Amino acid sequence: MTNTDEGRRARRTAKRREEIVEAAARVFARKGYERATTKEIASEADVSEGTIYNYFASKQQLLLELADLFQEELGAIVPASPGSIDMRTMVLDALEHVLAVIAEHAVVIRGLLTALSESSHGFRGYLLPGAEKLTARVEDLLRARVAAGAMRPCDVHLVARMVMGMVIYVAVPYIQEVEPMPSPEQRRQQAELMVSILFDGLRV
Repeated sequence: MTNTDEGRRARRTAKRREEIVEAAARVFARKGYERATTKEIASEADVSEGTIYNYFASKQQLLLELADLFQEELGAIVPASPGSIDMRTMVLDALEHVLAVIAEHAVVIRGLLTALSESSHGFRGYLLPGAEKLTARVEDLLRARVAAGAMRPCDVHLVARMVMGMVIYVAVPYIQEVEPMPSPEQRRQQAELMVSILFDGLRV
């Protein structure tokens, strides 16, 4: 088998794996984790039930894969170093990006949250997908800015959690379909307001 053939096969495998994970999320969103079956997930993904077990050993592994997927995607949003980028601009872009990722994957995130909130397998640490990794990246960034004298000393862990709290509570209503999905322009406005509160407070 040539390298080209191997690459093509690897891409097909990765795509099929992603399709199964996303199908699982949709089923979890409709039925919850405990009542969802691999047979229903296979039907949603338009594959045989046996195909699922070619990629995942169990429904539990599917749930972990789904959680890890969003930990990686959200964790990569905040740069390890701001470089020459203005802090305010960088935070604005990062918040807007987070809101865009959440909006794009709202159904999948809803499935993940539904599954993890009722799971009896001890996965509650994943309840907010990607939150821990993203919070840690924000902490590192804040710590570096304080050390450089660009920010006053503060409890960076608490500040990072406050930032994540704002994002989560802005996004939860449309993840849960309580409010309509915001447009890109509305997400930009949401990010700008959060940045204004973070940098300027609420003073006139």
